[in-house]
Amino acid sequence: MDLQIRLMQKDDAPGVVELYRAVYGDHYPVASVYDPEAILAAQEAGDFFRVLAILDGRVVGQTAVYRSDPPNRDLYEEGQAIVLKELRNQDIMGKTMGLAHSRIYPEKGLHNLWGEAVCNHVFMQKAGIRLGYVFTGMEIDLMPADAYEMEKSSSGRVSALIGFKVKDSEHRRVHLHPAYADILPSFYEGLSLSRDFVVASSPLTDTQSRLTESLYPDAGVARFTFLELGMDFVDILKKKENEAVDQGCTVIQVFLDLSRPEVVTAIEILRHQAYFLGSALPCWYGNDGILMQKLLHEPNIEGIKVHGERSESILATILKDREATRRD
Repeated sequence: MDLQIRLMQKDDAPGVVELYRAVYGDHYPVASVYDPEAILAAQEAGDFFRVLAILDGRVVGQTAVYRSDPPNRDLYEEGQAIVLKELRNQDIMGKTMGLAHSRIYPEKGLHNLWGEAVCNHVFMQKAGIRLGYVFTGMEIDLMPADAYEMEKSSSGRVSALIGFKVKDSEHRRVHLHPAYADILPSFYEGLSLSRDFVVASSPLTDTQSRLTESLYPDAGVARFTFLELGMDFVDILKKKENEAVDQGCTVIQVFLDLSRPEVVTAIEILRHQAYFLGSALPCWYGNDGILMQKLLHEPNIEGIKVHGERSESILATILKDREATRRD
């Protein structure tokens, strides 16, 4: 088997499109993966790096890192790891990820990574652990079922564990809501980070809230990343929620900066609106963040598969918090 593993080159882009089509059909929820010019432009801009597995001239697998939702532009997401179905169980993904982490990512100066390991199987979870990721939370029902229709690997929406592999020499303060005073520090265990966890809060500031938003109507997901928390937080959140629902989103995610004491007030507001804990987010803003999530449908809990005691504990903790916030 003449397998080559290397950073994507210009002529590889059409083969990348064919890889997505072979695995997902036309149902992958990010349209740009079907556009060779967009694929190439993203790599040339330094926003997206693909490491490919090429067999006899054909792209048969990939892993990738890319800038996504974090405000910290030095924090890259690793994801979209794909291997043709007929070539699985041949360690192609293991070899691809191994070379990416040992040589290609360091050569590109990519040292701060995060990723989502889907939970309709445990293969990516095991790979993440081998590569040094530490899981810090879970996104419930992140991906739509039709993204896995070609493979028939899920009967419903698919959840994902969130993991981090980061280097950060700064000592940072992390403000905790009382409900998470013990939970959130436990999610940091295994990360070599210097953090001062404090249970302290302050009112929302007399300013206007600022946020960025990412809506994925085909996936049914809305993400709101707050950069400033002002007195209009409740009104802004309600407005954005309504806009997301109008576009068919039923998974609502809110990202908050834990370096500011007013975040505790915002979390309290969210918990009273049926938001529950999603994840600790080291270095998300440069400083650390937190994900809170709300579901407007009954989730596919029975379809969640996790590997290891840590992941089992994360899932149990998050589901318990969901029940607690539904009663509030």
